[in-house]
Amino acid sequence: MKKRNEIRLNNVLFPYWMLILFPITWLVILPGNFIIDSLVLLVSMAILGTENKKQCYKKHILPIFAFGMISDIIGGIYMFLMLVFEVANMGDELFLTIPAIIISAVVIFVFNYFFTFRSSEKAFRLKMSLIFAIVTAPYTFLIPNSWMY
Repeated sequence: MKKRNEIRLNNVLFPYWMLILFPITWLVILPGNFIIDSLVLLVSMAILGTENKKQCYKKHILPIFAFGMISDIIGGIYMFLMLVFEVANMGDELFLTIPAIIISAVVIFVFNYFFTFRSSEKAFRLKMSLIFAIVTAPYTFLIPNSWMY
């Protein structure tokens, strides 16, 4: 039986609880996210007919990657706070995970629109920011915790 003052943190959703408990997972998460961001950037530039793809890639990939990680962490913090304040029990309820994904996606859009692509023309800036917000949102938040046990 759970005591009222007892806070259980064993249900924080993947990958953030794993990153804390198993720091070696950073060796998989960071390159994986970098590869996904690179693929999205390259495919987006090809679809949008961007000129100077190599220069555009070099200029934008690191901010995209860094802001993406920060945005995922912000969504994870939201989920963590909901668990700490006992709004949810498991950490994989849809009423908890969907807002976290939306928060992360909005933050990805804002960072990319106002910082990463700020020197680009407005139409390109808007399209790229939307693409990254939609495609690279942290959908891993939807993985149920029960799969981890």
